[in-house]
Amino acid sequence: MIKVGLIGIGGMGRMHFNCYGNNPDAKVVAICDVDPKKLEGDWSSIGLNIDTSKSEKVDLTGIKTYADYNDLINDPDVDLVDITLPTPLHAPVTVAAFAAGKDVFCEKPMAFDLEGCQQMQEAKDASGKQLMIGHCLRYWTAYVKAKEIIDSGKYGKVLYARFHRISATPLWSWNNWLATGSQSGGCVLDMHIHDADTALWWFGEPQSIHADGVIIDDMPASVEATWRYDNGPVVHFHGAWDNNGGGFDFGFKVVLEKATLLHQMPNIESIQVLTVEDGEEKTAEIPLPDDLAYQNEIDDYVDCLKNDRKMERVTPENSRLSVQVVREELKQIEAKNK
Repeated sequence: MIKVGLIGIGGMGRMHFNCYGNNPDAKVVAICDVDPKKLEGDWSSIGLNIDTSKSEKVDLTGIKTYADYNDLINDPDVDLVDITLPTPLHAPVTVAAFAAGKDVFCEKPMAFDLEGCQQMQEAKDASGKQLMIGHCLRYWTAYVKAKEIIDSGKYGKVLYARFHRISATPLWSWNNWLATGSQSGGCVLDMHIHDADTALWWFGEPQSIHADGVIIDDMPASVEATWRYDNGPVVHFHGAWDNNGGGFDFGFKVVLEKATLLHQMPNIESIQVLTVEDGEEKTAEIPLPDDLAYQNEIDDYVDCLKNDRKMERVTPENSRLSVQVVREELKQIEAKNK
């Protein structure tokens, strides 16, 4: 049994708590948050862009509660520390957890900057423990299936691709940290990084990056980016938070030599495969399993720890690269908004 200490009871903290509850090989034995109401089981204030449901009273019977993350980290009953805190806290809390001899699951992005990523990786290497970053699209069924199709070569090479991910500005976070650029990096570092990481996973590191975007009240609110690959695809991205509201929307379009893969709301139960045969346009549907990516990633990591298997799908190295490329985009956006 992998005994979990969960630090940070926000939208992702609630999600992780539920996922561990669904895994027979894991058990949350301790939680930590600065809000005393959450330690009493009142999670009604929690929000998340992909899940608008509200929690009622949560039964925390048998679960230890801490207001200071150092106390949870040093609890000898905790094997795995799960960190779902504001991004600037990812590096210091992860380093402290490794110093205490714990394995770590940390939400994306790996850290607020490359210095933090380096500190986390060095602490991991020194501890001999494992570190996984929550890049959930590497477990999202549509993105996993698209990668399988691309890698198979069935439809030839990729010519170009487009990713988009938009939502209302998240105004529901603790102390409004998500909508504070100096805490979250805005939509670019917090949300667009999902698509950036997917492009790195599918296509590798680009040879050039060109980015523009809008900054509102010091918060990066949008990104328009183009990545180019030598002898490879051109990849376009659109990511944005809208201060005026609006729903969550995401998707991708991948144009290969012999087919186009399309996945976007509201049809997210399948991938559409567009082809032309004998001059006639055709559309096929690839149905997707009704799996929860967050459950899949946690189940995989728990299995790694239980069976002493090295995590390979999401590594500190590729998680650091995701921060690196998005930081380059932010650098360019900030330069154009001076």
